[in-house]
Amino acid sequence: VCFTRKPSTGENKLYGEYLINAQGEDVVAGIRTPEQIAVMDQTMPGPYSELLHNTRLLERHYQDMQDIEFTVQEGRLYMLQCRSGKRTGTGAVKIAVDMVDEGIID
Repeated sequence: VCFTRKPSTGENKLYGEYLINAQGEDVVAGIRTPEQIAVMDQTMPGPYSELLHNTRLLERHYQDMQDIEFTVQEGRLYMLQCRSGKRTGTGAVKIAVDMVDEGIID
């Protein structure tokens, strides 16, 4: 799971966690501890690069910060779903101002 921006601060940086050889239920059950999404750049650089590209496309298309679920199987990235991401008040203000400055929204 990742967000196109950090929900608590609005920082324009991919934010989230992922697990190798596991499912989301493993995190919820406390069986496994996820890695920060930035680590994925070292463990799976191809899918990570594709994920970054896709997150920007989705954010521009929906004109909002996105909460994204994805998986990687046999080295291939699969985008499962996305939705508008929840954020704090502080994050919402920064995201809105930044998106205006970036030309994503008016």
